[in-house]
Amino acid sequence: MKSNLLPNGVAAGIALLIFGSVARGEDVPVGVTAMGPNPDEGLALEGWIVYPSLFIGSVFNDNIYSTADNRRAAVGVRVRPSIQAGVDNGLHKTTAYLSADAQLYPGLGAQSRLSPTPTTDVDPTNLTGRAGLSHIWSPFNDLDVYLTVDYTRQSGLFGSNFGASAPAVYFPVGYTVSASQQFSNQLSGSVAVEKKISDWFVRASTGVQYVAYDSRPSGNFPFLTASGDAQNGLSYTAALRGGLWLSPMVYGFVEPALDLRRYESAISDTNGYRIIGGFGSDLVSLFRGEVYGGFQSQSSEQNFPGGEVSKPAYGARLRYFPTPYLTFTATVDQTLVAAAAPTAVAARLGQWSPANLNTQSKLQVDYAFSPFWTAYMRGAYGETRWTHSPRADAAWAAGVGLSYTFWRNMAITLDYQFQKTSSNAGGLFNAPTVSTRWGFAQNVVSAGVTYRY
Repeated sequence: MKSNLLPNGVAAGIALLIFGSVARGEDVPVGVTAMGPNPDEGLALEGWIVYPSLFIGSVFNDNIYSTADNRRAAVGVRVRPSIQAGVDNGLHKTTAYLSADAQLYPGLGAQSRLSPTPTTDVDPTNLTGRAGLSHIWSPFNDLDVYLTVDYTRQSGLFGSNFGASAPAVYFPVGYTVSASQQFSNQLSGSVAVEKKISDWFVRASTGVQYVAYDSRPSGNFPFLTASGDAQNGLSYTAALRGGLWLSPMVYGFVEPALDLRRYESAISDTNGYRIIGGFGSDLVSLFRGEVYGGFQSQSSEQNFPGGEVSKPAYGARLRYFPTPYLTFTATVDQTLVAAAAPTAVAARLGQWSPANLNTQSKLQVDYAFSPFWTAYMRGAYGETRWTHSPRADAAWAAGVGLSYTFWRNMAITLDYQFQKTSSNAGGLFNAPTVSTRWGFAQNVVSAGVTYRY
């Protein structure tokens, strides 16, 4: 009997970290084929197959400080090393990965501004990246144990993963969309055990994720700082999924889950649950994926009046393989995320929320249309709506890229990334407005050489 888990690549293990381990579609590395790395082309090292790569080139950013006005453009250097490694002996299967994205703008540093709030914009030279490990232990044919560990540092909801031949776009579990530039650090871990019984399966999983947002000092106005420190915190999850194979290719499932959230500011601590059900498939014709829907709730640990938020939960992870060299991936998810006050001043006045409603969606296309040419396209949208507040922040992102292998493992890579954010928050006290000064638009173009072993 087949497992209800899709074949695990790098992101397949990390998908277990998403609330209740709903999605398991592995993201496809861009640049070799649309179906992923070829084992025959990796570097054999002590039983591991290793896939190293390195991008070095120039980058043009037309808004290096991510501001709504007084935009400043600059040209810099972009370096993106990446390595993926795997080993599989039948009993144990391990995948490890490490990637970094450094954008360097020599001679430029942080800058201070007063509008729309007193803020110090961070140095445009920064480093983002991701590192992790996914392990599967299969002691019996009907029993699997999954272990994942991941660290991710990124800017905004979608990060820089829309450019420089990035392999995947990672959606953090508890991330709150912000109209201003915001770097986050996410450390996650999970354990899951799956047992198959005839046409039935059951899986128990538990996980923890810590999200920390970089502080944003504001010079002589520290009490007005737009820091995300109050949203720093731990999320503990536990889920039990039961399902049945309805046919050789389609399964149904029901999954209740608990979610406890503990923040740096204890007033925001919440307890929650989520119950979802859905259908999935390892492969129906040329499709693979899962769709689900249900109910979710978060309530105040302090039992404050109005301290409960309940919303529908829904989502989908779908992949389409029309050819071995062309892959379409679509994802959508609505979930309750980190508790937060809509502004720094509001937080100090006690205006808080037990949870915010996040909607995230993504479409990506990977196409290796010849042995020498590969291309990809990305598009995504994310939105956070505050409860007990009219505020709503949104982020759009898009990217396209093209790579031409001109000599053995060397390729010329060109890509473009667009990002736009907006918010109806018009000032320190969160008065709704149609002003476009809260948010920013940014265009980033990179060109350089990519080496793959």
